[in-house]
Amino acid sequence: MSEESLKYIPFARKYRSTNFSELMGQEVLVKTLSYCIANNRLASAYLLTGIRGVGKTSSARIIAKTVNCTDLSSHGEQIAPCEKCKNCISYTKQNHPDIIEIDAASRTGVDDIREIIESSEYKPLLGAYKFFIIDEIHMLSKSAFNALLKVIEEPPPHVIFIFATTEVQKIPLTVISRCQRYDLRRLSYEEIQTLLKKIAQKENIKFEEEALKIIASKSEGSARDAVAMIDQAASYLNQQSDSDLITAELVGKMLGLLRANIIIEFTQLIIANAPGRAIDLLSEIYAEANSLEYFVQVMADFMAELCKSKVIPNYHNPLYQDYSNELSSILIGTPLSRLTTLWQIFSNGLQEIKQSHNELVTAQMIIIKAIYACNLPLIEDIIDPDKIISPAAQESKNSVFDFLKFCYQQKEMETYYLLLNEVGIPKFQDLQIEIACSNKDTNIQAKKIEQLLNEWSGNQWKVSCEICQNITTLKDIMLEKVRLSEDYQVIKNQFPDANISDIILKTEN
Repeated sequence: MSEESLKYIPFARKYRSTNFSELMGQEVLVKTLSYCIANNRLASAYLLTGIRGVGKTSSARIIAKTVNCTDLSSHGEQIAPCEKCKNCISYTKQNHPDIIEIDAASRTGVDDIREIIESSEYKPLLGAYKFFIIDEIHMLSKSAFNALLKVIEEPPPHVIFIFATTEVQKIPLTVISRCQRYDLRRLSYEEIQTLLKKIAQKENIKFEEEALKIIASKSEGSARDAVAMIDQAASYLNQQSDSDLITAELVGKMLGLLRANIIIEFTQLIIANAPGRAIDLLSEIYAEANSLEYFVQVMADFMAELCKSKVIPNYHNPLYQDYSNELSSILIGTPLSRLTTLWQIFSNGLQEIKQSHNELVTAQMIIIKAIYACNLPLIEDIIDPDKIISPAAQESKNSVFDFLKFCYQQKEMETYYLLLNEVGIPKFQDLQIEIACSNKDTNIQAKKIEQLLNEWSGNQWKVSCEICQNITTLKDIMLEKVRLSEDYQVIKNQFPDANISDIILKTEN
């Protein structure tokens, strides 16, 4: 065998898409360009944008190859090159004279663009079109963009430009407006998993499902990142004599990740007020980690996952599907307000640890702050509507909040917000309600309120209104009660920037 045939080819190159049918996740581009190529409706310049590793350069090469193929075939809404004509063979050998690739990251100057302009005047040698594929075009200098602008505005009829970039916002609008633009999307979690399983099957790689889940999640939608990770895992596995299986533990070690069970255990320790065990566990992580910055980031991300699980029906992250019992226990026992507080602590802690001279001590203090925050009284426990008014009026006033809850449950939000936020209620007893407002133009629909009161109580109520110079709303009373409470002062001592800006009455689901 030749030396060239024995040379190792990384998976990212070995499994790079070579035609539209292999290009995953970019259905809009594939469908549109298949039609345009088949019907000879080609633009003079294309702009491909998207994050790293979603197929921008591969798409550019496929377009050039397909356009110049002399014997195209059609498969439904897709067209495919023949792979046999001179153009296809030359492309496969990577020596096609009419497909010119330029890295704008290393060739940023106006002189480089002038070379392209001069070269564009010459007709193609083999194909019908000469292609200039300029990668990371946003790296060009201002003068280079100005020089390029003229040629893409009035290009020779045999020239097509394809630009690729990860930062489209850095490209002048004058250039963008002269291109047919395609935004390549991130691949979905399922698409990444399908790709990984396909490669693993072709390479005879055995794997745990959990291992592929981790890789798919960490790839963040980049096919190239995912393929590079499974390539790295396979290489790492080949050095082991005792296993032929890519495990979740192996991937975790390779990528320096925290295992899901460690993240969940840490969260449980924080909620359970167990600082000793939490600090010990942090020390164990620190002994194996290069940096605790990643730990704090992962904890912040996990708190965000918990918040989403709390408010979005049927939401789940595949990384944690094997820990459904533990997650359910955390979610059931922890209010959303507490989870959002923990997210804020770890998110802010990420900046703190970046600026710290001692990241272990900083991480320890972040953990202690999180534990302390979990043991502070909840805002909903501080607010007690039954105690915000004088005992003499207690019995009659309590029902104000019951009536507001009724309005909320009936989705009568206009009445709910009016009575809670905009007016005062000096009297609410003996089947009478007095409403005080500071403006005669306030929209008080007395008949509507009477109707709701009748439905709520089963009795006939009378509504009266009066204009007052100074009014105190129910919300004002409740906010003042919170601000004067001892529990709130404890919160302010620990979180000086904390502020109570709104009140929402708890209602039954």
